[in-house]
Amino acid sequence: MKKFFRNFEEIIGGSLFIVIFVVLIVQIFSRQVLDSPNTWSEQLARFLFVYVGYLAVSSEIKNEGHVRIEYFFDKLPEKVRVALHYFFQIIMGVILIVMGYIGYEMAMRKLPVEIVSLNISYFYMYMALPVLSVLMLYRLVEANIRRIKDGRGV
Repeated sequence: MKKFFRNFEEIIGGSLFIVIFVVLIVQIFSRQVLDSPNTWSEQLARFLFVYVGYLAVSSEIKNEGHVRIEYFFDKLPEKVRVALHYFFQIIMGVILIVMGYIGYEMAMRKLPVEIVSLNISYFYMYMALPVLSVLMLYRLVEANIRRIKDGRGV
């Protein structure tokens, strides 16, 4: 169970990606071979892709795969690099909190609006942002605690 939670993003994201692939293959087959396109497949793929995207971001936060310009960063003194690293981590945490709040507000506004082809509310698609912002924030804190315990600089 611990291994599942450690690799949650990869397991769930990979599974959803396979579902997207299968749904799109079914869509292509029904459109090209059966000449009867599904009305739900594109919406389902889009819906799942939102979750896959945010899970991928969470995975990169967990693995500390943030984008930064190493050339300039490496030229700075060690103490400045460490200070900048944690400053950017705090900024990222604040952004994740704001994203989660705004995502929740958007989801609540979409509650009465339905994805007609799937017969579900847009609320579930928009809830990806607040729910996975919490996961990303958790992974951000977890990565920084791990970095401090390991005694690593930047």
